[in-house]
Amino acid sequence: MKPRKSRGTLGNPFTIISRLMQLLLKSVDFAARAHRDQRRKGAAQEPYINHPIEVSRLIVECEPGTDEDILCAAVLHDVIEDCGATRDEIAACFNDIIADIVLEVSDDKALPRDERKAKQIETAPSLTNGAKLVRLADKVANVGAMLTDTPVGWDERQILAYVDWAEAVIAPCREVSEGLSERFDAIARDVRIFHQSELKEAGK
Repeated sequence: MKPRKSRGTLGNPFTIISRLMQLLLKSVDFAARAHRDQRRKGAAQEPYINHPIEVSRLIVECEPGTDEDILCAAVLHDVIEDCGATRDEIAACFNDIIADIVLEVSDDKALPRDERKAKQIETAPSLTNGAKLVRLADKVANVGAMLTDTPVGWDERQILAYVDWAEAVIAPCREVSEGLSERFDAIARDVRIFHQSELKEAGK
C-alpha cells in the first residue's frame, strides 16, 4: 500500500500550494533551530540540517504526490532522537500525524548503540507507510554519504557493515517506493564497489 497522497482539498490551487509551503517551511525552521549546533560526522562538517532537508527532497523526487505531513515528518525526523524535542511538542506545533511519524522513526538513545540498531531492523515491518517512506529515504541519504562525506574515523569495514545493516533495515520498507528502493540499490552498489576496492588496495 502506498503512503497517503495529498488530500483532495477543494479550493484555489494557489491557496493549497501556499498552505503546503507554509507547513514545509515551518518544519524546516523548527528543524534548523533544533539542529543549530549540530554538524554531520564527515570531514566537511556540514550543518546537520542539510541531512533532513535531503531526506525530504528525496521523497519529493521519487514520490512527488506524497502528503505534506510525511514531507514535514522527514524534515523533523531527528528532532526527538537528537535534539530532545518531544512528541507532544511536535503535535502542538504541527499535528498528530507528523508527530507520530517522527516518533516512529526515532531511536531510544537510552539504549546501547547495538541494541538501537537491532531494534531498527526488528520494528521496520510494523512501521506505518509514512514512517517507512521516511526510513527508506533516510537510509538512501546516509548510505550516499559513505561516498561523499564518510564519517571521520570510519574504516572500510565499518562502512561496508553499515551498508549491510541499512539494507536489512529498509528491506520491509521497499514496498512504499520503487524509486527510492532503486536509488538505495544503486548507491549501495557504488559504495560497496568503491570501499571493497579500497580494502583490496590496502591489503586488508
